[in-house]
Amino acid sequence: MANETFPYSHKVNAARVVDKDETITVTANEGERAAIAKAYDLDGVKSLVADLVLKPYRKAGLRVAGHITAELEQTCVVSLEPFVQELELDIDRTFEPHSSRPRKIRDLNEDGEIEIDLESLDPPDVITDGVLDLGNVICEELALALDPFPRKPGVEFEGSGEEDADPAEPVEETGKPSPFAALSALKEPPQK
Repeated sequence: MANETFPYSHKVNAARVVDKDETITVTANEGERAAIAKAYDLDGVKSLVADLVLKPYRKAGLRVAGHITAELEQTCVVSLEPFVQELELDIDRTFEPHSSRPRKIRDLNEDGEIEIDLESLDPPDVITDGVLDLGNVICEELALALDPFPRKPGVEFEGSGEEDADPAEPVEETGKPSPFAALSALKEPPQK
């Protein structure tokens, strides 16, 4: 996780969590929330708070577990109305210091392909120079949870649920012809 790719940074010294758990609350200020909103094409971020527990993991690693809550201002893709979406995310990730020795790939099958077990835990992420940037972790979790087509609760496309209707037939309820009726007329050969 490189700092250049994330709009928010909150660094902790990974070595300070050695033999006991440490509870930490990370709250993004107004400027940091504005940077996050800009980076992820949001109208705004009203609040962003992460309640995390840092735990020792293996010899020099770190486990980050907890809960992220956010209030995001977005624009509905259906009605184009602004709305506030409340997000609640659980996080449980592990991190280990970067090793300079090459890693042996153990998951190769007899054909030399890597086999991935979807039920197994993800491998640990990397701690760089003894520092873990919790801001980057929070941004990554937030970005993964964002809906690319946000829809205001209760808003639906007009005419949804009419899958059986013929698009070439005029719509009788509104009196407006279907836009597909004009296209259908173009398909038919001209009459002489």
